[in-house]
This record gives sequence, structure tokens and C-alpha cells, in this order.
Amino acid sequence: MKAEIMSIGTEILMGELVDTNSAYLASELAKIGVELSRITKVGDNPDQLYEILDNAWTRSDVILTTGGLGPTSDDLTRETIANVLDEELFIKDELLEHLKSLFAGRGFPMPDSNVKQATLISSAHTIPNPLGTAPGWFVEKDKRIIVAMPGPPRELHRMWKSEVKPMLKARNQGVAILTKTFKTFGITEGGLNELVSPLFESVNPYLGIYSKSDGIHLRAIASAADEETAFELLRPVEREIRSAVGKAIWGIDDETPESKVAEFLRKQGESVSIIESFTSGLLISTLGNIPESGRVIKGGLVVHDLESYKNYGVNEQTKEKYGLVSSETAESLATAARIHFNTKFSIGVTSIKSDSINDHNAPEPGSFYVGYSSGDYTTSIRANYTSDQLRIRQRAVTKILLEFLNLFGNLAD
Repeated sequence: MKAEIMSIGTEILMGELVDTNSAYLASELAKIGVELSRITKVGDNPDQLYEILDNAWTRSDVILTTGGLGPTSDDLTRETIANVLDEELFIKDELLEHLKSLFAGRGFPMPDSNVKQATLISSAHTIPNPLGTAPGWFVEKDKRIIVAMPGPPRELHRMWKSEVKPMLKARNQGVAILTKTFKTFGITEGGLNELVSPLFESVNPYLGIYSKSDGIHLRAIASAADEETAFELLRPVEREIRSAVGKAIWGIDDETPESKVAEFLRKQGESVSIIESFTSGLLISTLGNIPESGRVIKGGLVVHDLESYKNYGVNEQTKEKYGLVSSETAESLATAARIHFNTKFSIGVTSIKSDSINDHNAPEPGSFYVGYSSGDYTTSIRANYTSDQLRIRQRAVTKILLEFLNLFGNLAD
């Protein structure tokens, strides 16, 4: 089964929105044995939409569209599908009543423009969208399929997982695809490539290497007639990867640094406290995004000025002797966090703008120190990244969390 993706919206072509939907669907299609041959981005132009969809209809088994299902005049996905398939749009009463009830629940009448979201063609059935007003379409005709999904990623992800993926998988019998992603950190892409280079000669499983925000990933993909056979193909490759890469592997598949830290803390029945400067609250926010984060984060503070540093154990002697961006300062902040919030584990992240405090000891921009404290044990690490500020902070948070696991994770054994 061959597929292509159409990402629809002038805002994507103008750079106002980043098309994350195509990347998401591309990775998902591989998991169900559907071969992706093309990704197209197109604006809200009726002639261009028709041309691209009409061509896709002649060459692909499955066409996935994202976007263009809204209520405005430039949302043209439904109309284009109807034109390409030469079918008439009609209003489905049940859909219209559902839409009206959604708006009534919000306390105001439904605008007339939203009626188009209740339209359908005879070869399509609707795909529920509990997170928005735009239902999707699943079209089957002449042994081909068109799946029209909304543009907002939150709505699309839910629709894909709950509705579309099972339907496509059921129509693509006899193909089982299993993947396993090994996530590494602290090793370069080239270095990792050298460690596993013989495995790249394998066709099935296929091995890919990718640079991601949380390190370098190795992804093994095995295909077979059934899942059991695919699993047996993956097993020897996994053994070789683990043997060659060792402790540089920190996670598998959907695991994240924050989920691993949270899992460790839950097993320990403990929580962590944080005082951070360089990461500007991103460390606390990242841990705060995990389910039941209140069980693993006892408290956190973001500090950005000299007086705040003084309030948490960084005295003038430490500042003058070591500088505020130093291992000693980071360890002082970690200790202060542990005592202040009464936790077993704590983290302190240094760095404030050196020009604002005339700190002649401050290292180059992008440098920071992280202090870790647990009971009588306190230590620190230094790191430096170069990029834009957000990217640097994101990489710093990954480094901080993975080093936490490296230092304390053996307690879970």
C-alpha cells in the first residue's frame, strides 16, 4: 500500500505555521507497513488543490490530507475532494445537529459558515473529532482511500490514533512492521555510526541514525508477514546495538528524560527540588509536563539576580573567589534547594548575565554549571552549548536530567 500526504494551508507556505503533521504521519505510516512516496505542501488555492489531489488520486492507494476543514471560505478540502471524485456535497442532518449542540453548549448560536462542516459525499463517512468542530472524512472509492484530517496537531493526533490508524491497518493485512528506537546521549553522530557501522548493511531490519534534541537516535525497523516474525528479526539487532553502545543508551521509543527521572523518583518514593537560573524555569516546566508531576517535584525557584543568589547560600566570598557561574555556586544552590524544600534530591543551575553583575569570572555565553545534592553527597558538572537561546536551554535541560539519572539512577537497581 502506497501513500502520500498533502499538507494544506497558505499559512504553512508563508512560514506562519510549521508543518509538524507531515513528519508525525510519516513516522506513523511506517509502523503499519504503508509506504510513503510523497509529501506535498499546498496553499488554499482551489485550482492548485484540485490539480495536486487529482494527480495523487491517480498514483497512490492512500492520500492523507491535513488542514482545510474549517468553516471559512478558504477551507476547501471537502469541496476539492468532491470535485476530484465528481460527487455532490450534501448536508448530513446528524452532523448538523451535533455541531449546533456543540455551540449551544458554549452559550451562543452556530454561525451559518459552520454548516459546511456538516457536509459529506456519498463515498465518505465521517471521522469523529471530540477535540474540535471539524469531523474528518474517510473516503473509499475505486480501491483507493482519501483521509481528510484537521490541521491542529492535537486534533489530528487523537483522530489518527483512535480512528484512522486502526482502519488503515485493517486494510493492509499481511504486513507487520515493528520499530525500536534507541536513544543515546553524550556521543556524537559520527561516533555512534562507527560503533554500529556493520549493522547499516542490514536491509531487514533497516537501521537509521538521527540527530534529535535529546541526543542521537538509532531506529531499527523490521518488516514481516506477522508481528512474531518481525520481533524475531529485531532481537539480534537489539543485542548487538546494546553490546556496542552500552550505557550511552538512556531510553527506548517514547521515553523522555523527564519521564525517566519521574519513574526513578516514583520508585524511590521521593521528590526533587530545583533552583535554576540559566534554564529560566524550563527545567521546572519540563518536569511539570509529566503526569502527576506534583508527586515528583516538591518545589522550584527561578532566580536571576545577585540578591536572589545571596538568599540561597551564595555569599560574597563564593562570588569573589569562584564567580557566580561556577561549580561551587551550583552546589550551593542545590544544597539550598534541598534544605529549603526538605527533599532527598535537589538540583541547582547557575548563570546570570555577567554584564549585569560585573562578574569577571563568568565563562563564555552558553556555559553553565549544574549542582546535584542528595543527603551529604553534593557534586556538579559543567556544560556549554552554542545555538539560539531556546535551543541551548532545551539541550541544557536534557543534559541536566540525564546526568541526574547517571548520578542517582543506580539506586533504583
